Amino acid sequence: MERFGARSSGAAARPSYNISPGREASVIAGGIIRVMKWGFVPDWSGGGIKEGFINARAEGIASRPAFRTAFYKSRCLVPADGFYEWAHTAGDRVPYRFEMRDKSLFAMAGVCDESTGTFAVLTCAANALVKTAHHRMPVILDRCYEKLWPDMRSTNTEELLPLLRAYDSSLMSGYKISALVNSPENDSPDCARPL
Repeated sequence: MERFGARSSGAAARPSYNISPGREASVIAGGIIRVMKWGFVPDWSGGGIKEGFINARAEGIASRPAFRTAFYKSRCLVPADGFYEWAHTAGDRVPYRFEMRDKSLFAMAGVCDESTGTFAVLTCAANALVKTAHHRMPVILDRCYEKLWPDMRSTNTEELLPLLRAYDSSLMSGYKISALVNSPENDSPDCARPL
């Protein structure tokens, strides 16, 4: 609450070391911390979308039918202190954790639908660091834009779309982690420990 200047909705938010698609996570929408399911289901789908969209590509977000309304009406912040990507090496999936060099919290750009209680994380082409594991990465907002992105008074695409780019890799670090993170049932600090 202090880091992002947000209010609590009263919903129980708890730390997690392994948030996987379909699980609940804290997001900040309208200045309030809300617990939502990771897997965006737009209200207009009428339940026609079962699993939900985990990610939304930043390229074309303002015009893609699945996300267009959310882009203009319900953007959110997804707070985190790290994220995981998997490299494919000799047929194996090797997990890596990426975080800020100073270990600080950051905000990923997201879209949400409060009526379905779901959200998706926006992704962009990976920076030089993350590219060592995967070609895409979450859009991490520069701290100076964390108030602009979820401000629904702003609908100017020329102002919003430039925010959706790869974060400066020199401010980040990454390291190989245990395969424990491959199972959503494992949710302990061991998931984030360097090998």
